[in-house]
Amino acid sequence: MAERAVAATHFGFGTDRRRLRMLALGSLTGVVAGMGSFMYINAQFIPWGVDKMWALALVGVAGAYTHFLAHDLSDSIGLSLVAVLIGLAVHTVAWIAPLWILPYPPFARDILLPKMLGEALAGGILAYLLTFYGSYFGAVLVGGYVEP
Repeated sequence: MAERAVAATHFGFGTDRRRLRMLALGSLTGVVAGMGSFMYINAQFIPWGVDKMWALALVGVAGAYTHFLAHDLSDSIGLSLVAVLIGLAVHTVAWIAPLWILPYPPFARDILLPKMLGEALAGGILAYLLTFYGSYFGAVLVGGYVEP
């Protein structure tokens, strides 16, 4: 089966290029969505005069773009899964990064890490997933209606 799939592509690079494109686009939209979610939860990192809903709008735009950047529905679903996982990872890493950036002693990291991980996942996962997949499914519905 694998030989047939490789033989059907031009020089065998088509499937590799497709996977690499999915990983690159999923990573790009995931990083944008993850940082938007992090900034929405931690409003002190947003510049003055900017409402924190703009950060949540980044998550929504990233969710819609995951469908619009895909070739078909199969690619769209795979791209959304990659983007959600990368976005959750970026959100979590941005939340716990001060433990290694600031000069905390090792025992303080051991104490604070479970607490900060719990806050990162509990505080951001609901707003992130609802906004990302709400805009993603909205884009899928509109795209399914508009496309012939």
